[in-house]
Amino acid sequence: MEIREVKTTSAAPLAVFRIVFGAMIFLSVIRFWYQGWIQSLYIDPKYFFPFYGLEFIKPWGEYTYILFVSCACCALMLALGMFYRIASIGLFLSFTYIELMDKSTYLNHYYFVSLVCLMLVFLPAQVYFSVDAYRNKNLLSDAIPVWCLSSLRLFLGLLYFFAGLAKVNSDWLLLAQPLKIWLPAKNDLPIIGFLFNYSWIPFVFSWFGCLYDLLIPFLLWNAKTRLWAYGAVVVFHGLTAI
Repeated sequence: MEIREVKTTSAAPLAVFRIVFGAMIFLSVIRFWYQGWIQSLYIDPKYFFPFYGLEFIKPWGEYTYILFVSCACCALMLALGMFYRIASIGLFLSFTYIELMDKSTYLNHYYFVSLVCLMLVFLPAQVYFSVDAYRNKNLLSDAIPVWCLSSLRLFLGLLYFFAGLAKVNSDWLLLAQPLKIWLPAKNDLPIIGFLFNYSWIPFVFSWFGCLYDLLIPFLLWNAKTRLWAYGAVVVFHGLTAI
């Protein structure tokens, strides 16, 4: 029986992903609290819209703050790599519960975050540059199996690609909707705002957005085009953040 050697790669990228991902969720929860959205979205309303079959998942009244505190703590522990397995499971459960409490607050981004949280439960993201690895030298490793990084890359690539497929429709490509509505509303932005008054600009954004989503996974995967593709990612998401 032939035993194949498992290919390994540096553990640093996965550690960086763990830190950035955990910090991002932690800061998002803090922002959610600071904006008063916990109170206005999950405590003040008298009626909520549950997902079919998940009617038992609902806000906890004033105790909903405890749920968000738990989510923030798990996210911070994940970023630090402290009690990683417990933190990753806790983050998946708490974040997903928050996502499913009310259908009217659903975002596809939240669904993706829940899936990434679940994936991290099974990935060895704590073996490098983490509190767990510092306390347990037997856990410390500067190498991980290649599939650990490849799975995340594939997951992110599928996200972009299916987002591109969703844009292949007449509303998006032929009518430039909803960008024809969104962009003119931003015409007061400095430097580039005046461009949004031109009727052809929404079509440029629509077609570029579709082609970007369909092609960027392959360009990021290819080492020869990765640097340019990453620059495109920064520009694209910088524009969408506006």
